[in-house]
Amino acid sequence: MPSSSTNDPREGTLLENRYLVGRRIARGGTAAVHEGLDERLERPVALKIIHPHIAEDPSFAARAQREARSAARLHDPHVVSVLDQGRTADGVLYLVLEYVDGPTLRQVIGREAPMPPRRVLDLLVPVLRGLARAHRIGLVHRDVKPENVLLTADGEVKVADFGLTRAVDEHTATSTVLGTVGYAAPELVADGPVDQRSDVYAVGIMAYEMLTGSRPYTGTALQVAHAHVSRDVPAPSGAAPGTPPALDEFVLRATSRDPGHRPVDAAELLDLALAIRRSLPDPVDPPSLSGAPTEVLAGTTRADSPGGPAPADAPTEALGAATADAPTEALGSAPGGTPAEAATEALGTSGGGTPILPSYDPDATGTLATSRVGPGAGSTARRSPDAPRVRLNPQPQPLHVALAVVVFALLLTVAGFLGWWLGSAPGTASATVPPVAGQDTASAERELAGAGISNVGVRTTTSRDTPEGIVLATDPAESSTVRGIEQVNLLVSSGPARVSVPALTGSSLDTARGAASAAGLTLGAVTNEYSTQPQGTVLSQSTAAGSEVDEGTSVEVTVAVSTPQGEPPAVVGQDVEAARAELEDKGFTVRVDAPVGSHLNRVVRQRQDGTTVVLTVV
Repeated sequence: MPSSSTNDPREGTLLENRYLVGRRIARGGTAAVHEGLDERLERPVALKIIHPHIAEDPSFAARAQREARSAARLHDPHVVSVLDQGRTADGVLYLVLEYVDGPTLRQVIGREAPMPPRRVLDLLVPVLRGLARAHRIGLVHRDVKPENVLLTADGEVKVADFGLTRAVDEHTATSTVLGTVGYAAPELVADGPVDQRSDVYAVGIMAYEMLTGSRPYTGTALQVAHAHVSRDVPAPSGAAPGTPPALDEFVLRATSRDPGHRPVDAAELLDLALAIRRSLPDPVDPPSLSGAPTEVLAGTTRADSPGGPAPADAPTEALGAATADAPTEALGSAPGGTPAEAATEALGTSGGGTPILPSYDPDATGTLATSRVGPGAGSTARRSPDAPRVRLNPQPQPLHVALAVVVFALLLTVAGFLGWWLGSAPGTASATVPPVAGQDTASAERELAGAGISNVGVRTTTSRDTPEGIVLATDPAESSTVRGIEQVNLLVSSGPARVSVPALTGSSLDTARGAASAAGLTLGAVTNEYSTQPQGTVLSQSTAAGSEVDEGTSVEVTVAVSTPQGEPPAVVGQDVEAARAELEDKGFTVRVDAPVGSHLNRVVRQRQDGTTVVLTVV
């Protein structure tokens, strides 16, 4: 493993006599990730070690174990595998993950964005494949973001951080949501019901960022959260001219504020991504050599392979030729033309030059994009094998036009009502956030209520210096002007975090100081003591290694010096041999002055000559 560079006290330790902890490669609010080595199987792994103050919560530990077991069932080449999970005898909770030796998507975006459309889709398709497999077995990631998408050195794309996502989210409540609010679906921000469509929303935000180089909303966490709930994500072409209309619609469908208007899961969004990718100029996907089954559009005869019908939950592509790893749906051949020409006609442009995208119908007709049955409507697992996933948009019928006019009129009415509500309705009067830092939570809430602010949220965070339950700050900050219905969050101290004391004995003073700092501690009083050990070696520490203490605690140490310090101890009246031993233990040289006839061997006088003590005996 690479050599250590962080002075982390866990580096070099062995978890449960199997996993060797290497250098720390990432640290977040709930865990630190280390390079590791599985010594039993002699393979590199990633070790996710949960911070002690979180892992010590028994309910969290139980939830984490359940989530890890669920994630371990998820086997997909586009998902970082959960290999093992455990808890050591001293309470260290950890996950063992597949080690990925490449950058995160965040780093790729930083280097390449804004990206060409094909590059965006080439990166998102494997993400959607991994999420589709998870959604099929009932797992929801809940924290899809570029930091949780990893690339191997060979360019393979993998989704990371399944396993503790839900358990950590439940443990940290609002803080976790606000920490990744840039990709959070409206229902996640508003604490509504969360399902696979929340992951779909996050993929849409990532697509926008990859196409444009920035997320659709910026500002404070509260401002961004409010934007997700109250505003539609704009089309990326507004910030990145030249973006194909098909990708505009991909982003807009995925990020609809109403979950009912999004693709129901990652498999359905994958269908759309594959169809768009194949409609781009100069496709590079090779034709299928696997004899995969194909499926034709509504109104034509379904063609099955000799092996039988295509699985109902297999990912599909909308064009005739299949990639080597996915079943396809065929458009067939246009009269007098080739299959490729038919595909270009179908997914290219309409007579007026407007791109025609695959459509997802909400009603049970013969041209359904998905079959919606029962409470899991639209999920990949329940999709009818006889219902085509993708159809071409039909020409508008008179009834459709009439319905569109009615809907437009209703939208105008709603917009007018919202304008009145936001401008003059009760509860929208402006208020100024008062200074409440330093108060306890109850007092701060009363003062906010007295200022006309009744919508108050509470978020907690650790603090070395502020006692538990005391307000650190507000969001928006004090003196900000808010409407009476706008939420003001109190950032409240949960006290110092609990950390483990590293082993300092035997190290140099400088090394001990660095190890204490890396563990979140400080080095307290340093006492010198004469010793035959090298100068500056830590001889002892006031708090035992492995003890759990508050972050910021001082640890006192005793350090070796090679020369005696201060005055020698008084030894007059002692036996000369006992006096000699005591002085030499303190680092002094002893010389005995014994006049002729001395036989009692008692010290009657002592004097100091530099580092030498002269003892007179009788």
